[in-house]
Amino acid sequence: MSDWQDRLVEAMQARGLSGGELGRRSGFTSQYINSLRSKERGARLPLDTARRLAHALAVSVEWLSHGTGPRERLSDVYPVFQASDPSVCDRYPSRAEAVALLETTVDPEVIAALRAALPENPESDPGRDFWIKRAKDLARDLRRIKADPDLATGPNRPPASGWRPSPLAAPPPRKHASSEPKKK
Repeated sequence: MSDWQDRLVEAMQARGLSGGELGRRSGFTSQYINSLRSKERGARLPLDTARRLAHALAVSVEWLSHGTGPRERLSDVYPVFQASDPSVCDRYPSRAEAVALLETTVDPEVIAALRAALPENPESDPGRDFWIKRAKDLARDLRRIKADPDLATGPNRPPASGWRPSPLAAPPPRKHASSEPKKK
């Protein structure tokens, strides 16, 4: 294939996906997907877009972007564990759908927390919008935790594991007196 647009069309045809369905799975609009297919967006495919499309199409990013490497992802070639017991699977299909949409755009910690979260009524699936809102809340909380100085590790605060840098390691660079403002 000559360019990524041709590979995109090939993968969509192989999976039997319309522009609307691929848009739903990747988080884009169907108009955007159709503009990609019709080569209206130019020769460059942004990496984030390539990741989201490749994930939704179950193809490798390298194949979609550059035509190199295997077409299918390794997880498609070597099947992953499929539970025969339905209680082991995610009991909330819309959560799995939200995870698939968000997996390439949010921190792994958010995805792990989203997979562990339960709705107020655990007997029913609250829907994809609920899980996306929950992911936004989790991402916001993660940013707050990372910004909190009391929770951050730094040169004066060892990590929870108790690990400390070797006393033989090079010390951090020191600020020069000339770079500091003079006090009067």
